[in-house]
Amino acid sequence: MKKKIVSILMCTMMCVSLFAGCGSKNDGGSDESAETEKTEETQKTEDTQGAEESGDKLDLGLNVESVTVATSPGYEPFEFEEDGELKGFDVDIWNEFSERTGIEVKWEYADFSGLLGLISSGKADAVSAQMTPNAEREESYCFSDATNYYGSTIVVAEDNEEIKSVEELSGKTIGVGSGNSMQQTVEAMYPDGDIKFEVYTSATLEAMFDDIAYGRIDAVLAQDIQTYMAKKANSNLKIKILEPFEYAPAAIVFDKKNTELQGAMNEFLKVIKEDGTLKEISEKWIGEDITVEKE
Repeated sequence: MKKKIVSILMCTMMCVSLFAGCGSKNDGGSDESAETEKTEETQKTEDTQGAEESGDKLDLGLNVESVTVATSPGYEPFEFEEDGELKGFDVDIWNEFSERTGIEVKWEYADFSGLLGLISSGKADAVSAQMTPNAEREESYCFSDATNYYGSTIVVAEDNEEIKSVEELSGKTIGVGSGNSMQQTVEAMYPDGDIKFEVYTSATLEAMFDDIAYGRIDAVLAQDIQTYMAKKANSNLKIKILEPFEYAPAAIVFDKKNTELQGAMNEFLKVIKEDGTLKEISEKWIGEDITVEKE
């Protein structure tokens, strides 16, 4: 009887030991499986990080190595040269375009009045110089979506109390840059032609402000932002900036047949608007967000 009990106990111990061994193997298998999954997950993470670090480029469907953009420097804060380097709001948009797409951006300079001619002659693929779409331009060119919005304003001498709005320009001599669409707007307000325009071939404001000071002209048509920046940079300017008489969009210009580049730029502008980059560029150069349409 005693032998039988001992045999039963030994069998029981052997079974327990056997099951324990099996359990140990299963546990070890689970640990090994978990470790494998962890390794695979780590590898996936590293692969993803590697893809991001490799700088995957934004594909806009353009099969080109470079884009030539025409502009007119001297239009601070949108496009101007400083220490031999082109800078500004419009310039940063194209810098971002180049960085994200890998497409090189080349710059071509001209006076504002000659910029569109560079597209027509094939010397430039686009014009980026705060141009506004209008019926005349749209006969030969197409435009991107708005990059920003600006106010059209009247600038007069600081002590001028006679001109207080665009409705008080009759009989006056008004300075305006060649090709500026504001001239057409104001001409339409005075169909009898009782305004004389002094047209300046350069889009820069310095010469026009000097002529206001010397009394050669009575007022200047200008973009509000550019004028505020000019006054901020030169405290000696004795000018007064009136409230804008209209707000208008600024856009990038392309040849009317170049809808491929137009569409790509619109897609790019959508991307940098949605991720906040365009707003950041605006706040960097203007100090506020001018990328939203004003009512």
